[in-house]
Amino acid sequence: MFQPASLKGDSPTPIDERLRNKYLILYFIIIIFSFYPCILFEYMYLLLFWKEGVYLFFFFLIPLNIIILIYVLQFSAILISVLFLALIKLIFRPKEGIFKRDIKDKNYFYWNLRNIIKKWPLFISASNPFPWFKNRFTLRFFGVKIGNNGIHDNSWISSELVSIGKNVIIGMNSTLLSFGIEQDKFILKRIILEDDVLIGAKCVLLPGTYIKRNTKLSAHSYTKFDDILEEDSIYIGHPAKIKQS
Repeated sequence: MFQPASLKGDSPTPIDERLRNKYLILYFIIIIFSFYPCILFEYMYLLLFWKEGVYLFFFFLIPLNIIILIYVLQFSAILISVLFLALIKLIFRPKEGIFKRDIKDKNYFYWNLRNIIKKWPLFISASNPFPWFKNRFTLRFFGVKIGNNGIHDNSWISSELVSIGKNVIIGMNSTLLSFGIEQDKFILKRIILEDDVLIGAKCVLLPGTYIKRNTKLSAHSYTKFDDILEEDSIYIGHPAKIKQS
């Protein structure tokens, strides 16, 4: 498996550059609309505090104002993106399977279009001073299921077709890929991690991976397409195989 140069894997939303340039206007529309609530918030802030008798409060509250403004921008970006995604999904619902890596193929085309819509809110969330914001909050709005009491702040998680159970630990720089590019094929399959799964650092989970409860994947290991890791086991290697006791 490889990623061609036209798919830059620097975020959970890679985009084919043939579509990136064509639909750049959509990306800018989402950015512009996400700033309107910020403008309204700043207008209210000026209205309340930029007047005689409360100038001191205006300057004193500037740090708090900036923090709130960051979150207003993130929430509005997420909301607008979710609305666009809902519209796109009414036109064409995402499907799992193996498709042609061709922009004429609807599955590949709409996957790229969904990524364009999600790009801005995920970028903003990644810039948040609280690193857990993206993996524990933003991705949930895009359909990623993430259970409670987990640790996965420093991992790279695809922005759709991922289900993570409770008490799951994902090591630093590990990658969960619900999509794959292989020659002229485009693969899109759900990744499922059941409860109490432990993923070591710098692991790679390929599309269709299903890890059952209380299973451990050792550091620097990777799974195959449609791999199933049985429960109460330890796996290691390239590709991952069950560790013999």
